[in-house]
Amino acid sequence: MTMISLLSPIPALPKPFGPHKVGTSEWEIPVSEIPSPSPIPDEELTTIKFRLFYPTTPNAKSKNSVSWLPSPQREWNQAYASFLGASSRVSSFISLLPSLLNMTNLPCVADAPLLPRKAPSSYPLVIFSHGLGGNFNAYSAICTALASFGVVVAAPEHRDQSAPTSIIRSADGRKSKTIPYQKHPHAPTAEVLNARNAQLRIRCWELEQLFTVLTSLNEGRTFSNYAVAGTKIESGPPLENVLDLRPGHVTWAGHSFGACTSIQLVKSVYYHQHLPSWKNTEFEHDPDWRPLYTAVPNSDLVRQITPDSPMILLDLWAMPLRGELTKWLWERPLPCYERKLEEDKPAPSTIVIAIVSSEFYKWPGLLNRMKAALSASPADALQALEKRTAKDSSESDTEDEQEEASTEDTLDITGEAREATVEDGPALQVGAEGAASSAHSSRTPSPSLSTSTSESTSSNGTIDSVSTSASASSPTAQNPTSQPKDTTKSTPTTSMPSPLSPHLYHIPSTAHLSQSDFGVLFPKLIRYLMKAENPVETIRLNVRAMVAMMRGVGLDVEKYEGEGDRILTEAHGEERWVRVDLL
Repeated sequence: MTMISLLSPIPALPKPFGPHKVGTSEWEIPVSEIPSPSPIPDEELTTIKFRLFYPTTPNAKSKNSVSWLPSPQREWNQAYASFLGASSRVSSFISLLPSLLNMTNLPCVADAPLLPRKAPSSYPLVIFSHGLGGNFNAYSAICTALASFGVVVAAPEHRDQSAPTSIIRSADGRKSKTIPYQKHPHAPTAEVLNARNAQLRIRCWELEQLFTVLTSLNEGRTFSNYAVAGTKIESGPPLENVLDLRPGHVTWAGHSFGACTSIQLVKSVYYHQHLPSWKNTEFEHDPDWRPLYTAVPNSDLVRQITPDSPMILLDLWAMPLRGELTKWLWERPLPCYERKLEEDKPAPSTIVIAIVSSEFYKWPGLLNRMKAALSASPADALQALEKRTAKDSSESDTEDEQEEASTEDTLDITGEAREATVEDGPALQVGAEGAASSAHSSRTPSPSLSTSTSESTSSNGTIDSVSTSASASSPTAQNPTSQPKDTTKSTPTTSMPSPLSPHLYHIPSTAHLSQSDFGVLFPKLIRYLMKAENPVETIRLNVRAMVAMMRGVGLDVEKYEGEGDRILTEAHGEERWVRVDLL
């Protein structure tokens, strides 16, 4: 950072550290124009919204800067204040006050041209899903850095009520409706898991719509862009024949709930032929038991997701993967375990990397589920990990579950119920709701964006773990003929590591927010509350690992500092970079 930026009171994002300048464009496309046969999960969702980050020419300039806080800023200020726990009266007052965040800009050029690339080379594509409390700008530090290495990054804004607010435009560019944030407890009860599944249903559909749009743009198709309606701004640079959309070449990425979303989409698509049937069961007409996502056979997305599909998972939040509805999916490994190993040849480079913050690393419940989700046999791995934790801990299972429910309140990207901690555990709670009261204060979850409620057919008690066998209340147990085909027999057991396993890394002295823009925008606050250090270096370590993984699997990404980066090797030489065993 320059001396001026260090002295400025305005929060600033770091400049991207790759070799290219970065451009960006905002898109909001009507769903009616997207050639997808998938049904809309909620009729309020009339558009999809996303931001593109991409390499641009060295001399690219723009008369307009891109504000980090979306427009209308007053409404977003109020939404963030409400999200952090302020009453409606207080949040309305806060929205009227001048905010330094209003002057924070993205470190990229608005609506700049795409840097030309010589044929037949094409740009790698990353689709990045945000976490709770995020939006399409909330990970701009990571997205701009990736773009500076020659990557096109698409960051959607999810309309599943996980953003503080999300504004849907009409054809004239004006606000049509607002999707508010919906608060849910973090305790893994059946009711909460149904609510998270409802959000995942929307998120997976949005990612499919986004992929369809990007595929269509690459084919030369055009769309209406409500984000620039009524302005003289053009709809971003042409993307015809510039994206690398060969099967298994799109990288699926996300943070926290976004990482969970990426896993659920990739596995739903890859295992789409093994979707259980709920016909002739008590769940047949239950709206909570609709599939999260049903892939269209022979579609571009089905062809795209293969065992070679790269994934980047930052602080994976695995709790929403544990619902009864998706137990069959939880028990199956990530597609990377079905890559082919060739005799007399070295193991292929890893295609899935996961990076965990210190805040997640120190909590056994969160870490165990993360490790299990990355393992060859998730259900067996979780059982083994929980047994090991129980053996090593003097705390009872009940205390551990209550503690985890409290800890998972740190998942919201801006700290909906943020806890600062010391070595002995929770010490200070900052935010709107305490974990003890959160389970009672939230509205009843619903699988739609409306306020109607739906009774769960499952037990309302807390789910302690996911077993390897279907429960008596599971539709797959009641209808044995619908059991998915077993494809995991050839995968390693929990005691035998696989050369195909994802790589898990820990960055010490980091918070959950360190992988988002909030870590670099508010470094002193994050350091004081969560003992997080060196936020800019943390972003760089994350991005370097992403770039190294993508280069390792053959994607055409620029090198980091000449000879390439050794960050994914044992000779990385970084003090704040630790490889973690899955089991």
